[in-house]
Amino acid sequence: MVTEKTLHYLKSPKPMPPTLFLRFFTLLALMVHQGCAHAPGPILSESLQNEIQHIGVLVTEGSEKSLEDSRRGWLSSMGAGAARGSLAGGAGVLCYIGAIICVPVLAAAGAVGGSVYGLYQASTETLPADVESLLRQAIADTPLPTLLMQDLVGEGKAAGYEMAPIKHLPRSGESAGEEGLRPALHDSFDTILLIEGPVVNLLPATYETNPPRRMGLSARVRVIRTADQDVLDDRLVLEELGDVHLLEEWTADQAQHFREELPRAIRRLSEKILIDYFMRSAFEKRTYALRGPGLNGLFPFWEYRLKGLAIPKIRARRDLSPEKAVVESRSPDRVDSVTPTLRWEPFIGQEVTYDLKIWESKPGSRTQIGGIIYSKEGITKNAHTIQTNLNSSTIYTWSVRAKFLDAGKGCVTEWSKYQTGFTMFGKVITLGFMALLESTLGEEWGFYQFQTP
Repeated sequence: MVTEKTLHYLKSPKPMPPTLFLRFFTLLALMVHQGCAHAPGPILSESLQNEIQHIGVLVTEGSEKSLEDSRRGWLSSMGAGAARGSLAGGAGVLCYIGAIICVPVLAAAGAVGGSVYGLYQASTETLPADVESLLRQAIADTPLPTLLMQDLVGEGKAAGYEMAPIKHLPRSGESAGEEGLRPALHDSFDTILLIEGPVVNLLPATYETNPPRRMGLSARVRVIRTADQDVLDDRLVLEELGDVHLLEEWTADQAQHFREELPRAIRRLSEKILIDYFMRSAFEKRTYALRGPGLNGLFPFWEYRLKGLAIPKIRARRDLSPEKAVVESRSPDRVDSVTPTLRWEPFIGQEVTYDLKIWESKPGSRTQIGGIIYSKEGITKNAHTIQTNLNSSTIYTWSVRAKFLDAGKGCVTEWSKYQTGFTMFGKVITLGFMALLESTLGEEWGFYQFQTP
């Protein structure tokens, strides 16, 4: 029986419960994040680059030592395992509306199991003392700062940027800060590209016992305006798209392969610094909802995200709305030859060429790719036939990017990506867990795939 007192309670205004307020705030934050998302161009804006006339490049050794991140102890392995295990929460979306319960439960269970496995494998990822000594000697024998400066200046000039090495180098024990740079400030440079590093690491490429390792290089990059010594940007640049090998392969024959890979990795790091700071031309991300029968047609959980040059299996174009787009699944394309011809949509620009890379597919790794199998630069058409025999019945990962001229200076697009992600509705219904999961994975995954016959 509904009493007068009950009716009065139901009609009277009540304060918002703390949990409801928290969920509302999370939803609002997600909407703001989604609305503010934009395609990034170069780190240095066009207006800043217009003010830059002469860039001085200085590469010095930083305080961080190489191979430090190649080790992994119990705590870090437990953390990595927990993060990897929490991915199991993604299966909770199969509960659809019930995902609000399924996702956190599965994520918690996966995190516990992953941390236990991470603890188990910690000792297998620590570099043995003799191996570390051998690799450190190889690094010491290679003039990494000199190679990085030469590559930066040479490639920068080739792309139309006025760069030159700074003749004065801080002496041993001298700071590379204001005092160390003082002589360079009196030169003709209006901007200084100050780089500390590079730091070399062999990073585990997959989450398993005795994992294959990828050579990763990092450097701290600061851009300084000499007029007022204002630091325009200060960040860490990481290059980790190189070769992958087991530790015994890296160290065989007195670390011969490791020594040969160092100059190649330096060139990739140099290219990444130039592209990130000066040359990057970003694609607008094209998003298409995956609509199914029933509620999933009205409130889709998943979406396709295309960033870059589309391939034939993606028949969605800029002139099609998300509702009309025809997009096939991310399953690998089946090609009819071990020397397939790969095709992509043409890029519109001046003096356009394309770069193509093919990697081993490594499911379970952060980037989903293994070692480089094939690489070709300077392709003039929007198609290329592979010039070496690939393995049969094998899945490969590949991507393409465009290089072109804009106002006489070189520009480079991002590597094309094709991903499946969660819609705004999917992120909200899981209380933001899927949004957090996607930000943890990063954007280096989701390249194209094909399978040989």
